[in-house]
Amino acid sequence: MKEEKIEQGFLLFGKIMLVAVILLNAFITYRYYFNFITSDDASELVLSRMLASEGGVLSTNWHYSTELEIFNTQLVYSFLFRFLSDFKAVRILGQIILTGLFLASYYFCLYCIEKEKASHRFWKTAFLLVIPISQAWVFLVMKTYYIPHVGVSFLALGLACLVQREDLGKKAHYIVLLLGCLLAFVSCLEGMRHIQLAYLPLVLSSLWLLWNALENVGWDLHKMTVPRGIFDNICWLLAGGAGFYVNSSILSGIYDYKDQNSAKFTETFAFANMEKVWNAFLEATGYTGEQEMLSFGGVCNALSVLIACMLICVIIYLSCKIRKKQAMEQMIISFVIVSFALSMFIFMSLNSAVSRWVMACIAPMILLLILLERLPFLKRTLIFLGIYCIVAVQGFHEYRQLQTSDRNENLRNVYEYITSNGYSFGYSTFWAGNLLTELTNGEFQARSVRGDYENQKLKIWHWLTPVQVEYREEPIICVLEKRRVEDLPLPDNWTMVMEDEEYMIYELPTHREVEEYLEKREL
Repeated sequence: MKEEKIEQGFLLFGKIMLVAVILLNAFITYRYYFNFITSDDASELVLSRMLASEGGVLSTNWHYSTELEIFNTQLVYSFLFRFLSDFKAVRILGQIILTGLFLASYYFCLYCIEKEKASHRFWKTAFLLVIPISQAWVFLVMKTYYIPHVGVSFLALGLACLVQREDLGKKAHYIVLLLGCLLAFVSCLEGMRHIQLAYLPLVLSSLWLLWNALENVGWDLHKMTVPRGIFDNICWLLAGGAGFYVNSSILSGIYDYKDQNSAKFTETFAFANMEKVWNAFLEATGYTGEQEMLSFGGVCNALSVLIACMLICVIIYLSCKIRKKQAMEQMIISFVIVSFALSMFIFMSLNSAVSRWVMACIAPMILLLILLERLPFLKRTLIFLGIYCIVAVQGFHEYRQLQTSDRNENLRNVYEYITSNGYSFGYSTFWAGNLLTELTNGEFQARSVRGDYENQKLKIWHWLTPVQVEYREEPIICVLEKRRVEDLPLPDNWTMVMEDEEYMIYELPTHREVEEYLEKREL
């Protein structure tokens, strides 16, 4: 009876925390809005507003970054822009809606694993997903960019677990298979990311389960039962591959984005590659760089190292013990481990890792908390309390970082000059352009430029910026970050109208003349 009351207390605590954290995330975004967003974040909303006006999911009038956005956040943001014009309102409301969809994907996965326990497991753990323990987690649950990436992983694993259930009828099985193929095809129209995070790991997990089944019967084929779902996982990988084929062979010729198809292994698989990925892993768990050891930041750094080491130890332990688990548990464990290991291998091989990329393959590890149910009640309770405390401390530290951030203060003079003088269009180095568009609530629109040092001139940078712009008759400006155009000569007829320590603003001649200059390859 006492144990039941404690469990009910956990559930109530989880419900309260989930609502509180979602509201807190929205409040932090609202309260510290000016220094919260970056030009990368703002690009999502600038694109979404364009899509809302065009009435489509994709636009040929936009230079995308490294992948197309199809089954992505713009579906929510562009829908909101059909009814709202305020960027801040769209960002905050979109954050709440996307968080709800993300949590729904997590619940779906838990429901497919075991529907009787799904609600209990969800309320005990869901709030852990939406507390930003690091800057990487801020990109997931507050800036929302990586919600589709992790959400698709939850959906794909949920479907894989669903087809393993013996009570699934034949007709229902076919429906699940088709839904899984549709999800894989649509999500992989964006590129390779979902194949890396979800669909290849599902097939490799099935092969791992097949190996375990052979090991358990002493490699006697007559005694072996083939694990359920292998065929389905292969079909979903093929559907994902078909989506990626359409992406690379058709969509890449219609839309402008920098695909990753030409990525190469490094010349040598150096220790430096592993060191870079390890540091990104630590950043994803909350490591914030140089801190005094006895400060709060130093304690959080130590906790981030502890989290990272514990995750590695858990992965190694479960890899050794997986054969003794039930088939459904084997599927969960193998997927989480393979998705993480495959991603880390790719990052090491390419010598390219960013903490938020690593975070996307860490987030599904929350499913491993299901395995704690086999532990004695007291041990399980203490472990949960320990996890809650660590996540709360890391989350509190990250919230404080967001509150004290002065990331965009160096841009405030530029922002105030533009708003006070009523400029509506201009050019800008990237890290100011789309950010100024959002901060001015869309009143000022910018096209990205950068220095072409080979030809000693500025040029249009085809990165998260419109392809074509409407020519303006009114005065236009160019906002340049000094350190990005250092010693670069500018046309004589550009008039400097503002300068501070970090930025210069030039008023430009006719719009058409400026476009011709920027689009020229060489002088």
